Amino acid sequence: MNRTRTFRGVVWIRLVAGVALIGLLCSANARAEDPDPATTTTTTRRHHHHHVVTTTTTTVTTGPNEEERLNALSGQVGNLQKQQDDTTSEVKKIEAAMVVAPPAANVAPVTIGQHVGQDETNIAAIQKNLTDNLGISVHALVDAGYEHNFNQPTANVNVFRAWDENGFQLTQGNLHIERDGTVGFVTDINVGQVANSISGVTHYSNVVPVGGQWIDATQYYLTYTAPLGSGVSLEAGRFVTLLGAEIIPVYNNQNFNESRSLLFNLGEPLTHTGIRASYTFNDYVSATAGLNNGWDDPAANSNAGPNVEGELTLNNKDKSLSLVVNGIFGPNAIPGPNGKQVSNSQLGAIDPIATWKPSFVPNLTLQAEYLYASQEGPVINGHSASWQGAAGYVVYDFNPALESATRAEFFDDMDGARTDGEAQTLWEITQTISYKIPEVTGLIARLEYRHDNSSENAFTNNNFINPVTGAQHLWHGQDTLAANFIYAF
Repeated sequence: MNRTRTFRGVVWIRLVAGVALIGLLCSANARAEDPDPATTTTTTRRHHHHHVVTTTTTTVTTGPNEEERLNALSGQVGNLQKQQDDTTSEVKKIEAAMVVAPPAANVAPVTIGQHVGQDETNIAAIQKNLTDNLGISVHALVDAGYEHNFNQPTANVNVFRAWDENGFQLTQGNLHIERDGTVGFVTDINVGQVANSISGVTHYSNVVPVGGQWIDATQYYLTYTAPLGSGVSLEAGRFVTLLGAEIIPVYNNQNFNESRSLLFNLGEPLTHTGIRASYTFNDYVSATAGLNNGWDDPAANSNAGPNVEGELTLNNKDKSLSLVVNGIFGPNAIPGPNGKQVSNSQLGAIDPIATWKPSFVPNLTLQAEYLYASQEGPVINGHSASWQGAAGYVVYDFNPALESATRAEFFDDMDGARTDGEAQTLWEITQTISYKIPEVTGLIARLEYRHDNSSENAFTNNNFINPVTGAQHLWHGQDTLAANFIYAF
């Protein structure tokens, strides 16, 4: 398409140039036919206190070579017309080759456009077949890019960041399969760095975990709509948590920023295994409640009863203002005196999220999240632990293709239970620019700068290494710059 636009641009430029030359010819011809070679122009300027008359005489003389100049200009116009005709012919040939359409029946594709059109037709036919016969929808998302950490940390690890690392990476590949209806299901299979991070901390069976994996069945649950009132939506299986303003992305739901927040990485669970029910009372109020095996790891947390989760959503009629209050409470595992996990520690969290889209500033979204959590028992250093944090988002769409998203947050790990065992306060600020590539539905380019900071020296820096111990020096902060492409369909 860019090549076609270029040729069309050339055609228009040449056409404008031709019109301009024709204008010059007409002007020159008028001067040649004027019997009076001199023209006198008189201009009078009047002021309140004086009258000033200024007369300017300009004489234009037609030289003996005027006819030759007219003939030369006529020749140039003829050449431009010929070039325009040639360019138009070339553009038509390219358009014919690039047209994205399948070939005629029983005819093998020849051009690139015909091959692409044939593939699109085949994919559309498969999707339609799945939807019509089985009611199944299949979608996918791919997120890949490059990130540079200016600290150049060992092993390319961005400290306190789980989903992104220094260097080239496949951030996420997601396959989403679902079936709507009275009885259905949802499956999300992730690969890449996202899967590695999730599987490293979440386990959904009693099999001994073996660490991070590059494929993770993040969600797989059954759905059923009970015929009560407006319909009660029931889910049973493994699903993502209710907590948090940010989510694990899928094809139709992505975050404002490329990297995940400190609250997401350090303060909240990722997934649960259990049951969940949701009900919409009216246009203003909806609620969700459920029981699950606890934070992330049911293999370790399931021997002292389920956790209770809940969500209450309040919004106005046009949903430009909303308040979502999430919470979870129940027993979770802590190390026992014999080194084994015991689930006698009550862990609870509350997480309100407010969103406002002011009508007097179109295309602006303001969002704020606050998290407070605490866990009883000898969680760290023989005592209980608490943590809290807040995040704010300012998102503005300059146009349908260009978006700016600024995030600022802090995370206070009051006992060091969620970081590295040392009590500290973290903060970060992130600026993300997202651009939807024209004429390629679902393709987004992102550029992001982020600065992390800690009240303690917590960030490794490979530029400074102790020559005796070989250990990296620790700094208060780290800076990263990332460029990513996201394609969802």
